[in-house]
Amino acid sequence: MQVMSRSGKKSKGKEKTPLLFIHGSFHAAWCWAEHYMPYFADLGHDVVAISLRGTGGTPALDGAKKEPIIIAHSFGGILAMKYLELYCELGRIRGLALLSSVPPSGNGKMTLRFLTRSLKTSWKITAGFAFKQAITDASLCRELFFESPTDFGDKRNGLSDEDIVRVQTKFRRDSAATIDLVDLSKKLPSDNTIDGIANFIYEKKFEHPSLVVGAYDDFIVDKEGLRESALYLGIENEIVMIDSSHDVMLGLKWRNGAEALENWLSSSF
Repeated sequence: MQVMSRSGKKSKGKEKTPLLFIHGSFHAAWCWAEHYMPYFADLGHDVVAISLRGTGGTPALDGAKKEPIIIAHSFGGILAMKYLELYCELGRIRGLALLSSVPPSGNGKMTLRFLTRSLKTSWKITAGFAFKQAITDASLCRELFFESPTDFGDKRNGLSDEDIVRVQTKFRRDSAATIDLVDLSKKLPSDNTIDGIANFIYEKKFEHPSLVVGAYDDFIVDKEGLRESALYLGIENEIVMIDSSHDVMLGLKWRNGAEALENWLSSSF
């Protein structure tokens, strides 16, 4: 596993909890390094972003020395939920924030919902991910990850066509290894719940703060998926919605997600 890290700016106040960032499909640690890592390091947090096995990144550096708060995006969210299901009793995690996260039941139910709503939308998601057209089709890449309906001009959401090509180059490298969806379907976090609530929440084995952030213009994760994730963590009525597309950490609107995280961190830790 490859790691990127950055030390937080030190101050005389209370020492802040380190943050561990986990990416989703087609991404690696680089997606956090552009904005979120420097932003939260300036706020005093030691920050670590991992590149999951088979994705790109930088040579390993020293990581967090204390129990971190996990911040996970997209498919990284379901991995974080599975980790808590298996290992929360070890006491290594201080909190969990999910950003535009795939829900604990995976993407199967969402795919069916998209099919019933719009065959065109469903096909775009399938083509972009399953057939990896997002790494060759710049327009599809922009629509799936970065664009909102109100975006316009040459640099929609702050991303030029050259920026999209640059991101696609990283997507191509970081999609060489893909998630085994068949294997995942046999061990979904949703399999170990009581009325939709995670066993480890229901049994009070994990009582640290949790956060679910959704994006109004998310092309990939729908509102039902967000509600499922929030229910799983016992915070069904506490979803925070922001003005963003799916990749909340990139583009001109990255600060909306960062500020939602900052507000949660400052009020909960």
